[in-house]
Amino acid sequence: MFYTMNGGDRIFRVTATNTNWPTPLLGQGAYFTHGGRFNRVGQATVYCSLDPVAAITEQAFYQALDWHRAISFQRLNPMTYPLTSQHTLWCFTIDPPPPLVDLGDQQAMNMFQYPPHFLHNPSLNPRPGVHSLHQPTARDYTGTQGLADDIRAYIPPAGMNQPRPEGVKSPSTRMPGKYGHQPSNLALFIMEPGIQMPYQNRSNLADQWELTIEFLEMRTGQPVTFNTPEIEWERPRFQIGPVGSNPIPAYAGRPRAAVINPGQWYTLDVCYT
Repeated sequence: MFYTMNGGDRIFRVTATNTNWPTPLLGQGAYFTHGGRFNRVGQATVYCSLDPVAAITEQAFYQALDWHRAISFQRLNPMTYPLTSQHTLWCFTIDPPPPLVDLGDQQAMNMFQYPPHFLHNPSLNPRPGVHSLHQPTARDYTGTQGLADDIRAYIPPAGMNQPRPEGVKSPSTRMPGKYGHQPSNLALFIMEPGIQMPYQNRSNLADQWELTIEFLEMRTGQPVTFNTPEIEWERPRFQIGPVGSNPIPAYAGRPRAAVINPGQWYTLDVCYT
């Protein structure tokens, strides 16, 4: 049921460009939003991944939602092109590593009572009620938020020699699996200091990069312009920089993973359902 990383495992997280270290470890982005897949409003949570491409794909999904919203309102607020966004990609280690509940494990499913497809629910339907202009589309994460509540509150019975969970490892819903591999993401809970050593006190910054994500025309594969008829939302591309920075080593946990070199474009596959 538990998944424990090694202290030297490299963890990846994407943030806005105006973020400074160690802010990526504080979970503030989740705290101040309307809630995420494994957190309610006011529950600080660090969303990240051991696979850099999974972390980037997750960001590309939410960036696409931002572009969808901007396109919807462009007659009121004219857009600029191409559809390119800038972010920061962080790489860090945590030692001692947090013990995580592996939500894909059958023992976890039996203990917390949920079926496997529960974790793959895209959860993109707006909640009931009036959707106001410029209001972000709500995502109904009620089920997985409740599951995370149960895991946050779980205290292993005496004598079981289990750690108290500090987060979850969950299948990625945005990055499709290939070659029999299921991509995954991590949701690291921010807990009271009396329960948990703060992540910023046991983490080391390993590297960081400038990250560019760009969506392209469907027919030509070229950058989007005002005259683009169709946008290829499912296959954006990304690039890390600056040129001369360190490459990202191939993630050993994903079959056929390759090194990511600065200054080169790489294509992502993004799931929306």
